Amino acid sequence: MAIDVVTKFLNTATVRAWVYVYDDDNALIDPTAVVITITDPAKVVKTNAVAMTKSDTGIYYYDYHAGVSAAAMDKGKWRGVATITDGSGATAIITPVPFSFEVE
Repeated sequence: MAIDVVTKFLNTATVRAWVYVYDDDNALIDPTAVVITITDPAKVVKTNAVAMTKSDTGIYYYDYHAGVSAAAMDKGKWRGVATITDGSGATAIITPVPFSFEVE
């Protein structure tokens, strides 16, 4: 079961999403891949399976901002999914982790 954490940001803010990847023994580990998809309140995909940046073993982040050409992010509830893949082929384990945040 995912925990829905709603955090509020100003519409000119940069939103940083963090992912911590643990094994069965609660040790941080590096999976094969960690990607993120972010959707705006109108359900338009803004990032699609973009690789997250590794900060340390098992710790990844992604900074999302509207960009220089855009005045601000759309207000409302944004949704995202971080997808963690470990292994490859038939033995790959793929775990989607949904999250959301509010833009005021």
